Amino acid sequence: MCGVDVDLEDGGSAEEEKEEEFWMGEGVKMLPPPVAHSGGSAWGSRRGRCGCVACGAVLILWNLSVVLASALLLAVVFSVVLLPAVLLLYAGFLCHSRVLDAPSAICRYLDDNSCSALIILGFVMMSPLVVVAAAVFCGLLRRFRLLLFIQPITRAWYRGRLLDWAGSVHAWV
Repeated sequence: MCGVDVDLEDGGSAEEEKEEEFWMGEGVKMLPPPVAHSGGSAWGSRRGRCGCVACGAVLILWNLSVVLASALLLAVVFSVVLLPAVLLLYAGFLCHSRVLDAPSAICRYLDDNSCSALIILGFVMMSPLVVVAAAVFCGLLRRFRLLLFIQPITRAWYRGRLLDWAGSVHAWV
């Protein structure tokens, strides 16, 4: 059968019977609870009310700082990648006679047709650059593993390590 552990021997030793205590159903092995930090339950003893509130506040501040760092990275990436399109739009709107008509040094070289061309080119360049910026941002999030730093609030309930990260995480993002 596919995925089922079958033993064809008739005799069994005491060690095999002891090992089979943790087997559930069709080949699923249940691991015993962790031995370390098991004061009151399988995951460790629970914190008191004040400790739970304090650790919850620390976790909330930690998660907010991770989200703030991610938002700062998002702003930096989008501002750097979209800079060429923004400069084209700025120059086009700055020098067009119907919009601002500023007495700038660059406006001496641009007439209304070239300003319109700069505005159109800036808007046309905007959509592919947004896609590139989003791809760069997602790549940096994956490379820096920023989203793995967000800790669940349930860690405040039990004693033990408050900020803990998984060593090897394989997930589709």
